[in-house]
Amino acid sequence: MIKSMTGFANGILKIDSELSYAIELRSVNNRYFDFNLRIEDDLKYLETKIKALLNVKIKRGKIDCRIIKTISTSSEKKYSKDEVKKVVSIMRTISKLSHQDFKVTPMEIINFIHLNQSHATIKFDEKKFMSILKTIITKFDQDREREGKNLSLILKANVNAINKKIISIRKFYKIDSKEYQYKLKEKITTVLKDIDHQRLHQEAVLFLQKSDIEEELNRILSHNQEIIQLLNSNEPVGKKLDFMMQELNREANTLGSKSISARISGLAVDIRVLIEQMREQIQNIE
Repeated sequence: MIKSMTGFANGILKIDSELSYAIELRSVNNRYFDFNLRIEDDLKYLETKIKALLNVKIKRGKIDCRIIKTISTSSEKKYSKDEVKKVVSIMRTISKLSHQDFKVTPMEIINFIHLNQSHATIKFDEKKFMSILKTIITKFDQDREREGKNLSLILKANVNAINKKIISIRKFYKIDSKEYQYKLKEKITTVLKDIDHQRLHQEAVLFLQKSDIEEELNRILSHNQEIIQLLNSNEPVGKKLDFMMQELNREANTLGSKSISARISGLAVDIRVLIEQMREQIQNIE
């Protein structure tokens, strides 16, 4: 099953009743694997492990991973006057040394107290963290698979629509080629009354052979078969599908340039529109 490069998942690692780590993963399309991590300084040593863990399931896309320490102030906690005064004094000293105006809010004081209390002595459970991260990555990958399934349905519908238009073009070409040959002979006969009719017939047949579109139609159908196979693959196929769109577009342009009737031209334009719609969707496929 193909996967989208767009995905989202999140989760929380609780340390105690007040301290926890919020983990968030989100991604958008990109030509390569582009990993960006926002993490607390005390956990930066995990960056390589986190990247390796993600890279097992994700091959392309711009991945943003945020791991943020959060402190809950919902629980009732009393702060002594001496404790608050001490923190304010420290923060005032910092402002003075940094030559900045001293401005502080009650929440900033509370956060300062929390960051310098018992959490510093709590041992960070790396094994538990990596286990939770694996669960979040699995959810993240499932989200990408779900979106990939939707993209696959859209692309398959477009392939079927193109195939139906190919059937119509073949039917119209059989009729339109005979009519075009008749009109061509009639026009030339009107201009050149003393023309050799056998030579005229040969030239008309030769012109129609040059305008024959069977080869282009067969190649489009062949490309469509390959696209369906790629959509049913379990491997990353985004780049291959993008290449197939270039091939399809080339054949559709040639088909349009060889058109001998307005209705075939119209169908050729419809095919190019469907290809462009597919190309836009494929930009999101891994």
